[in-house]
This record gives sequence, structure tokens and C-alpha cells, in this order.
Amino acid sequence: MNQRTPESGFTLVEMLVSLLLFGIIAVIATGLTAGASRSFATSETALAGIQTLDRTRSLLASDLGQAAERTSVGANGAPLQAFTLTPTGFVLVRRGVIGISPSVQKIAWGFEDGTLRRQSFPAIDSSAPGEASIMVAELQSVSLRVATKSGWQAQWQPERPEQLPSAVELTLVRSNGIPVTLRFLVAA
Repeated sequence: MNQRTPESGFTLVEMLVSLLLFGIIAVIATGLTAGASRSFATSETALAGIQTLDRTRSLLASDLGQAAERTSVGANGAPLQAFTLTPTGFVLVRRGVIGISPSVQKIAWGFEDGTLRRQSFPAIDSSAPGEASIMVAELQSVSLRVATKSGWQAQWQPERPEQLPSAVELTLVRSNGIPVTLRFLVAA
């Protein structure tokens, strides 16, 4: 019988088996870590997109919910309706926060260069819009419809210039092709 003494150590086969087991465990741990990192990055990107969309939805709801039946004058001197559809978005006059100046604001929303933008005007009448804020980036397209007595329409032709639509529908098509449709009551 071959007995080991404490000084004899490990055999070569024992060392190779332990190295093989250590290598298998290291490969599995590396794969799990890489998978967790990819999952975290994907979740973080999706969460940032949801937060951007939620912030945009809140601001649109505020702007449209506080729309005012007030006409304005464009930078070129032409009269504008209280709610004006443009080729890429809309312009409206909204009530401001009570006690904070100005008490009304003119706001424009539009689609340009793959982004949804919001601009405020420094004055209600006869002024060009200020600097645009990018609200949502990486969009393929944006479409807009308004609710009228006849149903949802892609055009807005009010009976009176100060008239507002009852609701607005905005469909954003993200760069991945997935559409997001948002509906808002106007002056609610």
C-alpha cells in the first residue's frame, strides 16, 4: 500500500484536474458577468428612452391642456389661429402659470432632422421663435391629427380663428420602426 506523507504534495494529474476545473469555473463566471453587463446596458438604454418619452408626454400634456383661445401674429405680420398646424407640427398660445410672467406663451412643436423639438417665442405677437429644445431624438417620422366634430383629421380648419381642436394625436415612429401614439385633450 502506497501511503502519502505530508511532504509528498500533489500529483501532476491532480494539478491538471484542478486547473481544468478552475478554467471551467472562470469561463462560466466571465460569461455570466458579460451577460449581466449587456443586460444592464440594454435596460439602462430602454429606461432612458422611457424617461425621455415620459418627460415629453408631460410637457405636451401641459402645453395642450393649457391652450388658450387667443390668436396671435406671426413674425411676418400674418395673423395666426389660436392653434395652427404646420407642415411638421403645430403652434399654439397657452396660458401661463398664475402669478408668473408672462401670463401667456406661444409655443411651437415640430419635427426636424429626426428630432421632435419644442420652441417658445419671446413674445406672443410678431416674433420669431427662440432656441429649440430637442425633446426626442432618433425618430423616423412624426404624424399629427386633431379631433374635430367630424372625427380625427390630418388638417385643422376651424370655423373661428380662436377655436381649438378638442384633442391632438401625435404618432412618433422611433428609429427602430416602433410607433408610439400619444393623445392629449386640448384646453382640458
